[in-house]
Amino acid sequence: MTDPYFRTSADGLVPDPHARAPWGDDMLHGRLLGAIAARALEETLGAPGRRAARLTVDLFRPAAMAPVVAQVRPLREGRRITVGEATLECDGHEVVRASAVFLAEGEDPPGNIWRPEREPWPHPDEVAAPPNSGSPGQTAWWFRPVSGGFSGEGNGAQRGRVWSNETAELVEGESLTPFVRAALSGDIACPLANNGDEGLHYINADYTMMIARYPVGEWIGIEVDQQLQSDGISMGSSTLVDRQGPFATSGGVSLARPPLVMDSAPFKASTDT
Repeated sequence: MTDPYFRTSADGLVPDPHARAPWGDDMLHGRLLGAIAARALEETLGAPGRRAARLTVDLFRPAAMAPVVAQVRPLREGRRITVGEATLECDGHEVVRASAVFLAEGEDPPGNIWRPEREPWPHPDEVAAPPNSGSPGQTAWWFRPVSGGFSGEGNGAQRGRVWSNETAELVEGESLTPFVRAALSGDIACPLANNGDEGLHYINADYTMMIARYPVGEWIGIEVDQQLQSDGISMGSSTLVDRQGPFATSGGVSLARPPLVMDSAPFKASTDT
């Protein structure tokens, strides 16, 4: 098990060095900020029989490698629908604003509904683990590309389909909940969609997840569905799957910036499951 990304203190959640983003040495990874927001929203608004069906995370300011403080404000707590928002402060600045919709579980109605056919996924054990680049902030989860991915070895122009598995606790002493695990993977949807044959030229400004059910197990697959770009602005969306099939979608908008080129996969290689 890799060291946790954050440890609790009187000042907030203190980041471990490997929580930094690949974009800068003094910048927290955006996917971790989204997960912290999801954790705070779930702790405040979650309840048995009620789960998060939508999560939106606005990443409007870079966060320094400093303690993070989360605050949650319930907006509506109804019988079947609960809505709330979370803000994250870091180094004296508000850096993230997130919102979530929690819905009451019930019975699926009868009848058939059209769904797109999807290519089967191989088991993670059947997919080779790429070499580990040791990039800061990106060595604490396992990554197995079915096609495409973040490698600069001629894979970038392919449709991204990757398995990922978190190996670190978000906060020391806490197991990842299925919702937080999904939020960690949801942020990857845009970079995976925007990665090209000359590297990753876009950085997330936000992401939104729509979640039909929580993931089962530790492995989550991300499959790119769409990517559009114009005048330095892009959008990308992906479907998230587990071993049982699709369970959520995630997408967002991004801004162009100098490229992030990864000569080998930026995730911890592993032969374990």
